[in-house]
Amino acid sequence: MESESKPPPQVTTEAVQAYQDDGVVCLRNVISDQWLDLAHQGVAHNLEHPGRFFRDHTPADSPGRYVFEYWTWRDTPAIKKIILDSPLAQIAGELMQAQHVNMVMDNWFMREAGASNGAPWHHDEPYFDFEGTLCVVWIPLDPAPMTDGLNFVRGSHNWGELYIAPEFSKNVPFTCEGSAYKPVPDIDADPGAYEFLSWNVNVGDCLVFDFRTLHCVTSKASPAKATQKRLTLRFGAEDTIFNPRGKWTEETSEYLINQGQSPGTAIDCELMPRVWEKMP
Repeated sequence: MESESKPPPQVTTEAVQAYQDDGVVCLRNVISDQWLDLAHQGVAHNLEHPGRFFRDHTPADSPGRYVFEYWTWRDTPAIKKIILDSPLAQIAGELMQAQHVNMVMDNWFMREAGASNGAPWHHDEPYFDFEGTLCVVWIPLDPAPMTDGLNFVRGSHNWGELYIAPEFSKNVPFTCEGSAYKPVPDIDADPGAYEFLSWNVNVGDCLVFDFRTLHCVTSKASPAKATQKRLTLRFGAEDTIFNPRGKWTEETSEYLINQGQSPGTAIDCELMPRVWEKMP
């Protein structure tokens, strides 16, 4: 869908290649003020009126909150407009080289200054009931310097591994059952064995990364230096299947089934609409 203020930004051949090879790409100046203003409005609305999927991962002794909410868009007009009318679905589709993309999930985060916890090394796939070609569009609503942003293990989306979903806080543990899930490597113990990618990401930029790319919050081991809000949008290509994983995703899988999404089938329900198709 096209922005009302300017044509969709062009996704270069170089950006597509970087995304495919590295599992993540940084796109500069692709999000106009129109969409950023709507994102701020949406987050502010949800903070005042938290919904079913609002989560508080703040430890009891933390001076700053770490909170988020997901699947807000149907009750939040500002987020709905971003999903349906902004160029972000097209950007995701072109980077994934998809024929079409569906909206999988909107998800905003707020990590306040002083927050003592942050996302550890993980990849997104084991937290969700989806398999196939998926990406995350990560949009900072405040500047995200490398010291307080995201760090990625280059090429880890191509390792062919599925890792256990680590807990983001002590009050939200995850347990992935089955032999398919391996422990996340202790990347910090042997950093020389990996190649890392990170950027100073400004407002108006975004990161797009594969569902299987390992990443973490750079400052996960120290308090957040400044309050950071960001909006993430998850998109799935035409091969994305809804496949409930187990007890640790039971709440969301049951919710999707109640929305009319059948297990073992391509995503296709009101909550996860098709939002972009490649022009013939």
